[in-house]
Amino acid sequence: MGPVSIVTPKLAGHDSSPPPKFPKLSVYQTQQWPEVSKLWAELDEVSPYSSFYLSTEWTTVWLEVFGEALQPEILVFENEERATGICLLVRSTERRGPFRVKRIYLNTVGGDIEDRTLMEFNNLLCRAGWEEKNVGALAAYLQSLEWDEFVVEGISPGPLLECFRVGGFSQLPPVTSTMPSYYVNLEQLRQSGASYESSLSSNTREQLRRSVRRYATIGEVRVEVATELFRAEQLFDEMCGMHQSRWQKKGETGAFGPGRRLEFHRTLIRQAFEKGSIQLLRVAAGEQTIGILYNFVKNGKVYFFQSGFNYSDDKHLKPGLVTHVFAVRYCLNAGFTEYDFLAGDAQYKRSLARECRQLNWVVFARPRTKLFVIERLRAMKRRLRSVIRNN
Repeated sequence: MGPVSIVTPKLAGHDSSPPPKFPKLSVYQTQQWPEVSKLWAELDEVSPYSSFYLSTEWTTVWLEVFGEALQPEILVFENEERATGICLLVRSTERRGPFRVKRIYLNTVGGDIEDRTLMEFNNLLCRAGWEEKNVGALAAYLQSLEWDEFVVEGISPGPLLECFRVGGFSQLPPVTSTMPSYYVNLEQLRQSGASYESSLSSNTREQLRRSVRRYATIGEVRVEVATELFRAEQLFDEMCGMHQSRWQKKGETGAFGPGRRLEFHRTLIRQAFEKGSIQLLRVAAGEQTIGILYNFVKNGKVYFFQSGFNYSDDKHLKPGLVTHVFAVRYCLNAGFTEYDFLAGDAQYKRSLARECRQLNWVVFARPRTKLFVIERLRAMKRRLRSVIRNN
């Protein structure tokens, strides 16, 4: 089965001169993923913009769990029978007060869908040198569609983001919000010969020593990393239990309640663990679990995704701190290159990592009266809240 449609992109305003050379754009549907997946895997191997969130494993499971409900398009960019880029486009209609806003997302979906999966280190998966042409082809294709906002979530600064901003979407000034992504440069630590603890503040080291001493009275503090799928699934279940218990005590739902999101992660573990792309790591004192981490692995990089910790009434016990420090130690000794805490400005991330990069959430909005009205109403709401606070 071939693509549903093939588009030869040409941007408006170039009719009087030869158009720029864009790659051919083919549009496929979810059910055609088996024939397209080989192209995705090829680009996943060679693209400098690849990440676990753009891996073949993640995308395959995402389409399996969410594809039927969301009906994304799979866009393949080709030049002379060679794929130069690939991505997903997902359409979503979201309510904002009395208005409905039509959005198109790159490689993910947003809105108020509780089952959504967050996207970080997002990009148009493409070959080096094809950034501008692929983004131009994507922009030309989007011109033919009906939407209010085009959304790129969790994209790293770099050539592709600049192509979006100053190339394909230069007529639509973006609204950008940023979040820090703290990480530990394991390769740099390894080359320096320094210990991970030496990079921590004296206060953090003291909390760590005190907590480890107390845990040692229960039993030896040790790290267990699942080596077989059945054990990985056991640790994931235990982690989910601790995670949900913690958040439900706060009156929150937690990240792993029943639903498609939980189904997605169970399926991801089953399909990606044997390939070395999933890490379930447990830190314990004797037989007592201190904490469990659910991590992704790609090209030597470890992405900390989610956790469950065994909290107690002893305020001197720091299960999160101990678990992460022992996990970073393990990853350092195991030869990994980076331990990334992913997006968020939490205090523990700032305490445990020196390096930081910014991830961007970018919205390109077409000029629409309803979007103008929505923004004015939001501004009025912010001013009203400010007046109430001041009074």
